[in-house]
Amino acid sequence: MKKSGLQRRIATTASIFLALFVVALIRTFHLCVVQSPELRAKATKQHARRVSAPTERGAIVDRHGELLAMTVGSASIYMRPHRFDVQSTGYVAKVMGMPAAEVSAAAAKSSKFVWLRRAVTPEQADALADVPGIGFEASRRRIYPRGTLAGQVIGLSDVDLRGHWGVEESQDRFLRGVAEPVSVECDARGRGMMREGAPPPLSQPGARVELTLDSTLQQVVETELETAVTSNKAEAGTAVVMDPNTGEILALANYPTFDPGARGGSLNQLARNRAISDFYEPGSTFKAIVAAAALEAGVVRPDEKLYCEGGSYTVGKRVVHDHESYGWLTFADVIKHSSNICTAKVGERLGPQRLGPAIAEFGFGRPTGLGLPGESRGLVRPWQNWARIHTVTTSFGQGISVTPIQLIRGFSVLANGGRLMRPYLVRRVTAADGTVLVDNQPVVEGRPISAETARTVTQMLLGVVEAGTGTKAQVEGISVAGKTGTAQKVVNGKYSARDRMSSFIGYLPAEAPRFVILVVIDTPRSATYGGLVAAPAFRKIAEFGVDRLGLREARPQIQPVEPAPQVQLAGWTVPDARPGMPSFLGLSMREALKEAQRAGWVVKTDGSGVVVEQDPPVGAVGADGRTLKLRLATAAG
Repeated sequence: MKKSGLQRRIATTASIFLALFVVALIRTFHLCVVQSPELRAKATKQHARRVSAPTERGAIVDRHGELLAMTVGSASIYMRPHRFDVQSTGYVAKVMGMPAAEVSAAAAKSSKFVWLRRAVTPEQADALADVPGIGFEASRRRIYPRGTLAGQVIGLSDVDLRGHWGVEESQDRFLRGVAEPVSVECDARGRGMMREGAPPPLSQPGARVELTLDSTLQQVVETELETAVTSNKAEAGTAVVMDPNTGEILALANYPTFDPGARGGSLNQLARNRAISDFYEPGSTFKAIVAAAALEAGVVRPDEKLYCEGGSYTVGKRVVHDHESYGWLTFADVIKHSSNICTAKVGERLGPQRLGPAIAEFGFGRPTGLGLPGESRGLVRPWQNWARIHTVTTSFGQGISVTPIQLIRGFSVLANGGRLMRPYLVRRVTAADGTVLVDNQPVVEGRPISAETARTVTQMLLGVVEAGTGTKAQVEGISVAGKTGTAQKVVNGKYSARDRMSSFIGYLPAEAPRFVILVVIDTPRSATYGGLVAAPAFRKIAEFGVDRLGLREARPQIQPVEPAPQVQLAGWTVPDARPGMPSFLGLSMREALKEAQRAGWVVKTDGSGVVVEQDPPVGAVGADGRTLKLRLATAAG
């Protein structure tokens, strides 16, 4: 080979190596200088990770400190399918309480890591500790010691301890706690290697949330609500108990109930809190609100007589009906007997320009501010757009929709002397170190009516319970003011000919109320009138409430009387010569109760109107106990 050829080859080879060196140098510069921050971050991410200890989610308790929700130790079970021994399938399934097919399906996956079950007990994790391919991580899980009690109020938290629905969601920022993550070095497979002397992960427990609920009262309310729904073959029901003087919610129940500790396909539906999310036409219960507005405006007097058109009243192309053919009634009797027609006439006296704003002042048409997620504002048509028929129907609770929580707040205005209170459910939030983070107090949001108007309406509502459509809401020894409601249910945008929303709302003791209680029964089948369907449940709840607070009046003590010579009559004895049991026949409810209680009788009534039958019969004396049963001519309610 010639010398010149060899030199060219050497020069070419040198040039190639020089070019490669320059490229390598540039690449090295780019990696070490230009891309250095990015690569350093990737390396840190691959060889170190931040981990946090499971947080201690705060407890939820009732007003007396009874636990409603708490966090306990738990574990999350995972599987590494390529290491799992399929012969252990049956054992794992038994320990986990899951189908063997589900374990087999996890083992058949091609991935190297599969979560098998989250939030299991430590005992389950210990039982699987020696199974090849099965591992666990320590975690925490939420439990609800009272099961379904107040389930829709409390809500739930998921496997990651994040709150959903109810108090769990609304107070999540306080309940969830704070975890301070620490760095952990990892090996090539991503497994953590905590170096000796490194600090362990730190966490700060969540706050304790104290509710206004009374668990014992809540249990009674749920029991009586379930009885009312099932015995009347209804679809659902809601009941709320509120302190009208403070706005505290003492009990809030829905049926069907919801178990926060369960998981299922109907979770969303059952977790819905009907008391705040569902709105319905209140029917005749709304007449008390209209009465208050009318009395406050001075357009009617309680003793003023109104003509109820014999049960049929034409408004344009529509006809308004009453359940009975009433003629002339005082306004107090209009409310007592629940006349649609005469209430509508009073509503027309107010007119849209006064009735509409009055409804708004009672809080209808906007959320109450209770603080739970999913609260509805109801449905109130702007009064500026009302035609005459809208004024008429709104007056007796049709064409307007309210939530149960709105209605009970509105009635609290009547009970507490005219103040619109903001309802609240969270009483206090306390951090782990004892610091009070939230301390809710009663809030007055307005004064729709005067105290005098509230007293007048209360007297009218006393008549409803004593001798009107709400006699089945009577509580022995306690004065009850209340109102029945039976409204057509709107189904697919139209009024149903069959379906009804039946309700009763009242407060007691009427002279100094401690409770306002609302019971709403959705689509009852065995009966429809609120006085028959919802009032008995109201009475049972009220009886427990007054006994719990010791409000029941002492019964009068009757001195024994030497009996006269007697003859037997159907289990009772009738004196030969002098009169015995007096006659209550023909008396009104109020008159009969006044006379009977003055004589020391414990009175049980059935129906409303005037007394048509009594037991013991007229003239009888002597029997076991001092119970007088009166049957009155029935008026629909």
